[in-house]
Order: sequence, then structure tokens, then C-alpha cells
Amino acid sequence: MGVSVAWLATWLAPSGDVVEQLLRAAGVLVAGAFVAVSLGWRAPLFRRAIAALGLATLALGLWCAALRLDWHELKTALARDVARSFEEMATQVDAAGGGDTSRLLRQMADNASKWATLTPALLFLDALAGVLLGWLLYHRIATRPLGEAPAPFATFRFSDQTVWLPVAGLALALVPGPAALHDVGSNLLLVAVALYAARGLAVVGAGAGRLPRVTTAFVTVVALFLLPFVVGGLTLLGLADTWLDFRRRPTSPATGGFDR
Repeated sequence: MGVSVAWLATWLAPSGDVVEQLLRAAGVLVAGAFVAVSLGWRAPLFRRAIAALGLATLALGLWCAALRLDWHELKTALARDVARSFEEMATQVDAAGGGDTSRLLRQMADNASKWATLTPALLFLDALAGVLLGWLLYHRIATRPLGEAPAPFATFRFSDQTVWLPVAGLALALVPGPAALHDVGSNLLLVAVALYAARGLAVVGAGAGRLPRVTTAFVTVVALFLLPFVVGGLTLLGLADTWLDFRRRPTSPATGGFDR
């Protein structure tokens, strides 16, 4: 335990540029928070992951305050790094003869500030996926794993009260106010879309088990070419599942009579 704590403290020590410090600190804090939550709480995996991310977010905010890093400074540094990454990829694509792709990458570099604004949501979703996949891998390789194994993805769902997340995000993004509030709203909306799209995909996955594999593979390939429309449809399906519960198996009503 002492070695682990010392190793985590080393990773949290300030070194490199501000973006590198932020990403390294986020990874350490999420991992530590999830282990701590899992040792003291036997809740379902998704609830533990969200609790761990909440604690890690609070700790990361305190870490930024201790280093006197404000959101404007972080966003500027993130935009600079994002633009440089896209430019480097465009240069590599140019060397390989991909003209259209390099132009697209340079257009994305020009919009680096918008990508930087959404970094908190992207970091949150990456951390959530990492925690869930890490727990799955742990149960695959451990001889005697602690806790319950992850449930099948087709059963994925979360609290119906989460429906207020996109409402709050939309309100903050549209209501006139400081730019920082608009940034918060945009990030909440991105997280909400990702969560409800995943829930919609789980609904589809639950029904796809009854289809032939060839049909499922064909639909998957077609969906890749219509990805923006598919994501929108899955998000609406996930939202609708909040009220309609598509995966609920209908039961025969009790009539009080005799079976015939």
C-alpha cells in the first residue's frame, strides 16, 4: 500500500506542461477514487464509477486551485495542444498523399478552441469507459475477484432522474450568461448524449440477440456510414427507454380463471 501511495504521489507531482499535468492527475485521481469507493461500497458498478468520478472531479478542482490554474488558462493550453496535434497529423497525411484528409484535419485544427471547450466532458467519458473496462478486465484475469462481475451491456441502464442532465445542459448552453456557464452546459449536453446513446445501444443490443448474425453485421456496417444519424437515433431511443422500458418482458395479466 505504501508503495502504491508513493507511486501515485510521484505521478501527481508537477512536471511537464499544464495539459500533461492535468491528464496525469486525472488518471491517478480516478483510479484511486474508484479503488477507495469499491472497497467501501458494494453498489452496482455504474454507481460506483459515477461516485468515483465525482470524487475525482472534486479532487481535481482542488488540485487546480492549489496550482492556481483557472479555466481560461487551461482552455488556452488545451486549444494549443489540440491544434498542434491536428497539424502534426495533417503533415503526416500530406506525406502519404491524403489531400482531403489533411484539409479536414487542418479545419479541425482551426476549431481547436471548440474541442478544448469540450475537454472536461471527453475526459469524463474516457475515464468512465476506462473504469468500466478495467473492472471487466479485472474480473476476466483475476482468480478470485472481489465484488460482482459486470452485468451484460444489453442490461445497461441508469437512474431515470438523469433525464434532468440534458435539461440542465441545454438551459445553461442557451440562457444568456457568462461564457463559463455556456461551457458547462455544452459539456453536460455531451455527457448526456453519450450516456443516452449508450443506453439506446443497449436496447438495440438486447433486441439484436434475436436476429441472425449476418443481419446484425450488415446493419452494423451500414450504421457506420450514417453515424451522426445513428447517434441521434440511439440518443432518442435511450431517452424514450426512460419512460417506456423497452427491455421489460410483458407478463400475462392475472385473470383469476382457469387455463384452457
